[in-house]
Amino acid sequence: MRIGLNLLYLIPGVVGGTETYARGLISGLKQLELNHEYFIFMNRESAGVVQYDSPKFKSIICPVSASNRKSRYYFEQVKLRHYLNKYKIHLLHSLGYVSPLFLQCPTVVTVPDLNIKAFGKQMQVIRRLVLELFIRQSVIRSNKIITISEFSRNEILNEYCVPFDKIVVTHLAVDRDDFKINHKTESMNTLVQFRINQPYILAFSSAYYNKNISRLIEAFLEAKKNNKIKHKLILIGHSPHPIDNEKYAKLNLKNSDIIWTGYLNKQQVIDILKHADFLIFPSFYEGFGLPILEAMAVGIPVVCSKAASLPEVAGDAAVFFDPFSVKDIAVSIESVAINSPLRAKLKQKGFENLKRFSWKKSAAETVSVYEELLQGSK
Repeated sequence: MRIGLNLLYLIPGVVGGTETYARGLISGLKQLELNHEYFIFMNRESAGVVQYDSPKFKSIICPVSASNRKSRYYFEQVKLRHYLNKYKIHLLHSLGYVSPLFLQCPTVVTVPDLNIKAFGKQMQVIRRLVLELFIRQSVIRSNKIITISEFSRNEILNEYCVPFDKIVVTHLAVDRDDFKINHKTESMNTLVQFRINQPYILAFSSAYYNKNISRLIEAFLEAKKNNKIKHKLILIGHSPHPIDNEKYAKLNLKNSDIIWTGYLNKQQVIDILKHADFLIFPSFYEGFGLPILEAMAVGIPVVCSKAASLPEVAGDAAVFFDPFSVKDIAVSIESVAINSPLRAKLKQKGFENLKRFSWKKSAAETVSVYEELLQGSK
């Protein structure tokens, strides 16, 4: 088979989880001993992002920039078919929500979640309406839909009139080699650079409201009352949502037990993550929740929300709380912070939980979708 992978959406370091998904799926495909050929259609920004050491993979750099959405959508819907014909593509898999709508070959689209429905009002109106239209048509017109959790499959089924068996779930994963950590001295230097002292709890910040950082801040301060715990709270990532920023701004940052590092590179994140007492993940809407597996990969216990896909991902290897209850979050923080035997137990359960996920498995499940469609088309 000659499989096309549509990565025209990919802007390195910007699109987040869909970039991780693309990299992981391709690494999994490389591990499969199959004779299929893969033609990866990329934009100017992503040229050279994914490296190949196999003749079965070929990058096609298209004359379009993903940052210009209007041009990218036009190229994807109109001009891409010329490239598919040129390279005699048998099937096209679009990895980022949107697929070309009028193709003769079978098509697969990956829709990781329906964030656009959950909190799309944060987007500009025109952008949201265009994206909603393309996602809806992609879901309806594609031969198969791939998503990354049972939670997301149910979200898609509830929103669009498509049959259950049209949607296939392939979980995300982490590559343990990606989490090879610095020498202890080097990783401690990262902590010194950001003035982080142990013990501390780690969370990931974001401009999206679903990350629930405002309630986390309240709960952490509640757990700190009367010196119940000695931990600091470290927030890594982009600037918080305005609601969270307001709460953050009220704190005396020079004397606070809350430290926001801003955006860090991957190695800095690993350095800080591996020295945390535990990861707390308070989000109330996630298509998957990859940081849970990333924490488990470096042996860090997980305390997380019992909403959306997170119980599906964490399994029995986490302490769960109600993300809408500040009290419940505070109780969970305190109970894990003061209980080192519990943290040790969660660490071991995390290693066991990781065995359920691999990019090779996800890739094999994805290829099964390709083969099923091409057998049907024949």
